[in-house]
Amino acid sequence: MSLNEFFTPLKVGVLVIAGVAAAISMMTVLSDDFRLSDTEQDTYYAYLDDVTGLATRSRINMAGIPVGSLESIELVGEQARVELAIDSDLTLYEGIEDGGVYVNGATIAKRQATLIGDFYLKLTPGEQGRVLEDGDTIHNVVEAVQPEEMFDQLHQITTDIQEVTESLAAVFGGEEAQDVIQQMVTDVQTMLQTLTRFVDVNTVQIERLVADATDISDEMSNLTSAGAESLDTILRDTEAIVEEVRFIIGQSTTDVQAGLGTLQGTLARLQRTLDSFNYSLQNVQDITEKVNEGEGTVGELINNPNIAYRTEQILDDSGDFLNRVMSLQTILELRTEYHMSNRQLKNVFGLRLQPSDDKYYMVEFIDDFRGTTSVETERISTTESSADDPLYQETRTTTTDEFKFSLLLGRSLQISDWLRVGGRAGILESSGGFGAELGFLEGQQLRVHTDLFDFTAAQNPRLRSYGTYKFLQFAYLSAGIDDVINPDRRDYFIGAGIRFNDEDIKALLTTTGGVP
Repeated sequence: MSLNEFFTPLKVGVLVIAGVAAAISMMTVLSDDFRLSDTEQDTYYAYLDDVTGLATRSRINMAGIPVGSLESIELVGEQARVELAIDSDLTLYEGIEDGGVYVNGATIAKRQATLIGDFYLKLTPGEQGRVLEDGDTIHNVVEAVQPEEMFDQLHQITTDIQEVTESLAAVFGGEEAQDVIQQMVTDVQTMLQTLTRFVDVNTVQIERLVADATDISDEMSNLTSAGAESLDTILRDTEAIVEEVRFIIGQSTTDVQAGLGTLQGTLARLQRTLDSFNYSLQNVQDITEKVNEGEGTVGELINNPNIAYRTEQILDDSGDFLNRVMSLQTILELRTEYHMSNRQLKNVFGLRLQPSDDKYYMVEFIDDFRGTTSVETERISTTESSADDPLYQETRTTTTDEFKFSLLLGRSLQISDWLRVGGRAGILESSGGFGAELGFLEGQQLRVHTDLFDFTAAQNPRLRSYGTYKFLQFAYLSAGIDDVINPDRRDYFIGAGIRFNDEDIKALLTTTGGVP
């Protein structure tokens, strides 16, 4: 016997013993009797339809704190009458009667503390109505969900899953289903190509719009500069005129002739200034007329409504694209499985692109110890004459150790707050396949997956079913059965993995044009 064959059963045995010890420890802690209160207690009564799991001295809790105990149980008619001893310092209300029901009164509810069937009574004091006294009856009773009801619900869910699986088998079976899947892949590729072309076209239009805006800014700047120079000239000439007039008034009569000459020169300069100002105004008028007539870049931008329409359309398309990018989730997943029969590890790296809660695209790379199996049939003729069998055929089955990949399109539907149903189809571990998944509890903490694929590797298709339980925000445990309907290939596995949303991957995909 080799060391590996000796230590493997030893490891399994140690693991089982550790699990049993942990279970016994948990049962001991959870089933430990609470301490009864030392305060005085009042006696109350309640009627329950089912007291399975309750016994004398069962605890009564309020807000998780023991406040009393169950003293006795007796059968009265078809109901169980229980006697409750509750701390006297608690005030209980009877409630307001409304059609035979006491509203906002004290309530007794049967609850299950542990998975092994430890039950207790939960007390709420109520808010309205008469204050209950020693010996009164608590009218409001809430029964616990029985395990039989839970098993009935699980049986119904299993039946629904079987119906969904049969429906999927009917829809996706045969060569027509493969054609449909191939068409789906082609449509996805076409959509990505269309999106890439759209981004390229819009990029050119935006660049043209920015260039036109730059030209407009330059022309307006030149116009403003020319007008500013003309205004500066007018102000300087006006200041000179005022100085000349002051000089003339301040001169004596003997200098009137000289002052008149100076005034004539000033008027001449003023006329030149007015001519220059009229020239500037004429230039402004010419530019305005050209803009109104749609000449030049500025005129085209102001007078052509198609530019404004195209600009608005570009902005709307860009906003829609940005909204899709912001809502996209890029979920990375790393998973390792240990297959017990083969004593091998299987590793999976996956990327899920999820633009919305009900749709996702999944890409996976799988390092599978089984490799890729291909079957080749060759028909060979013999050279010798034979009346029995002149021809024979040879079938070769080849298995290569290489990476497998999956490319899947998935959809899901939220049935209730604690249940989501989904399905997926495409290329599954380098072969055609499809699957279904169920998500339970809040945030899909518990998931059950079933996949059917690899229709040619064995006598029956490869059916795999497994479940995952998320015990941390990003980590989970998994267990399941692989190749269920092929007994010679069936294997059981356990594993663990991490799953998280990576914003850096989303940024990388958006910059490279790979967002769906």
